[in-house]
Amino acid sequence: MSTSSEFRGFDLVRRGYDRHQVDHYLKALSEAGSPVGPPPFRIAGRGYDRHQVDVRIRDLLADRGING
Repeated sequence: MSTSSEFRGFDLVRRGYDRHQVDHYLKALSEAGSPVGPPPFRIAGRGYDRHQVDVRIRDLLADRGING
């Protein structure tokens, strides 16, 4: 499991998750008491690598004891 200190960001890919949506969700996740699983992010050109985002969110939720 990765920790916050190891996280270096997401790769940009030709077709990935909408960067604004992911950034907004991750910010809300860091501020929320009990977030639910991630929303269905839009696919966008020059988006974040989908697999990396999915793994990061899963790890963050697991760190909080939430199955995402």
